[in-house]
Amino acid sequence: MAKQPPTPQPAARPARKPPPPRVSPPMPEADLGLAELAAAVLARRLRPRVRHVRRLAEAVLAAEDKQARKKAGKTSGKKRKLAKIPGQKRKK
Repeated sequence: MAKQPPTPQPAARPARKPPPPRVSPPMPEADLGLAELAAAVLARRLRPRVRHVRRLAEAVLAAEDKQARKKAGKTSGKKRKLAKIPGQKRKK
């Protein structure tokens, strides 16, 4: 029996690097409005920093204060008269 020539080994391929994680581009937090900032935090697209949380809290408190002042300034347009007590009216 004749020896067969060795089969050529395929060239070693370099190991594939795993694809980089898909990270959304950083959001310009300073340019976001309050509603957009709150939506981004709730959607977990943005990790809130202390300054963002403070900004949202100040906005909520300002809105509550504005509503409280609006309610305090509102009075009923009618002036109500006191009930008459019978027998208190004197005749002159």
